[in-house]
Amino acid sequence: MTLTEKLSYLVSQRGEDEATLLARAVDTGVETLYREAVIEAYLAGRCSREALLQELGPAIAAEVDQQREALRRDVEWGLSGV
Repeated sequence: MTLTEKLSYLVSQRGEDEATLLARAVDTGVETLYREAVIEAYLAGRCSREALLQELGPAIAAEVDQQREALRRDVEWGLSGV
């Protein structure tokens, strides 16, 4: 399905005009990219945990830390030759 077809579908389903839907799509996309950039900066050590908490909140910070720890354990297990 092309972008135009998807947009037409959204217009018909939501009853909103194309400009409103495109503005929401851009906002959602920029928010997603921003969140990814902040997480990447934190994991690379270019951003403090305090900054991560301030920008994305405690739930996302906890999830990022949990995923990083799980990955660390997986790598450690893989390197142990078990």
